[in-house]
Amino acid sequence: MKLAELASALGLPFEGDGALALGGLASLEDAGASDLAFVTGPKYKAAFAASRGGAFLLPPDFESLGRPCLRSRAPYADFARAIDVLAPRPAPADGIHPTAVIAKDAVLGAGVSVGAYAVIGAGARLGARVRVHPHVTVYPLVEIGDDSEIHSGAHLREGVRLGKRVVIQNGAVIGAPGFGFATRADGVRIRVPHVASVEIGDDCEIGANTTIDASHPGHPRRGHAEPRTRLGADVKVDNLVQIAHGCDIGEHTTVCAAVSLAGSTVVGKYVYLAGRAMASGHLSIGDFAMVGGNTAATSSIEPRAQVLGVPAIERRLWGRVVTSWKKLPELLTRVRKIEQKLGIEREE
Repeated sequence: MKLAELASALGLPFEGDGALALGGLASLEDAGASDLAFVTGPKYKAAFAASRGGAFLLPPDFESLGRPCLRSRAPYADFARAIDVLAPRPAPADGIHPTAVIAKDAVLGAGVSVGAYAVIGAGARLGARVRVHPHVTVYPLVEIGDDSEIHSGAHLREGVRLGKRVVIQNGAVIGAPGFGFATRADGVRIRVPHVASVEIGDDCEIGANTTIDASHPGHPRRGHAEPRTRLGADVKVDNLVQIAHGCDIGEHTTVCAAVSLAGSTVVGKYVYLAGRAMASGHLSIGDFAMVGGNTAATSSIEPRAQVLGVPAIERRLWGRVVTSWKKLPELLTRVRKIEQKLGIEREE
C-alpha cells in the first residue's frame, strides 16, 4: 500500500512521497525501508533519527527531519488502526458450521458466524455480524449485541447479556455462579442460587481465562431494574482476572492482569486497577482512582486517589514506608546498642 493510500484510509494528513510503498509495521528499532513506525513524543527523538523506517506516524509538532510521515494527534492509536489496514486478521466466513449445535428457538442476526462445535442454547439471541468461534458454549437466554466476537473456549452462562462490539477472549467464563454459601441452623452449608447473571456494556473486552461471576437477588440493584454483576461501557479487562458476584464496574475502567475483586466491590468510572491488585469486597473505589500493582484495598478508596501497598495507603506515603524498610536493620542495631548502655535485657 502506498503512503497516500494509507493516509486516506486512516483519514490523516501526510508529508513526503505519497507513492512510497509500505508493506509492514515495526518498532523504531526494527523498521526497514518499507515499514511504518510511530513516535509518541520528544523522548524518542534519538531513536527516530537513528531509525531506518520508511515512514512514520508523528505528533503534529514533532520534527520530521524531512522524512515521509503521517501526522497524528494519537500516534500509537493510529498505529493500531494501521495494523488493521496493513495486516488484517483473517475473518471467519458468515454462516453456521455443520458441526455447530443451534437451538431451534435461538435467534441469529444477519451475517452471524458460528464455528465448529459451538453450542447456542435455547432462547439465545445473537445480533448482526456476531462471530462465535469454535468450541464456544452459549447457554440459554444469552443475549449478544451486534458486532461482538466470542473466541474459542469461552463460556457464556445462562442469561448473560453482552452489549455491542464486545470481545470475549479465549477461555473466559462469564456468568458462572458466584462463591456464595449459607449455613443452615443444623450447620450444613448450602449454595446460594446465583440467578442474577452478568451484564457487560458496549465496547468492552474481556481477557483470556478471566471469570466474571453471576449475582443473586440479595445484592443491591444500584438503580437498575434487577441485581446483576455489571460492567459499564468500554471497560477493558486483562487476562486471568476474577470479578466476583455483585460487582459493579464503571465505564472506561481498566482492569489489568490477575486483579481479584471480591463480592459487591463497586468500582467507579475511569479507574485504573494495576496488575494483581485486589479488593476485599463490599467497598467502593471512586472515579479516576488508581490502585497500584499488588495493592490490597481493604477499605473504600476516594475518587482520584492513588494508592499502593498492603493494606492500601496513599502512594507518596507508601514510597516513604518502602524507603524506611531499608533502614530497619541499621535502626535495630542502634536500638540494641542503646539498650545495652541502659542495661535493658531483651526478651527473645
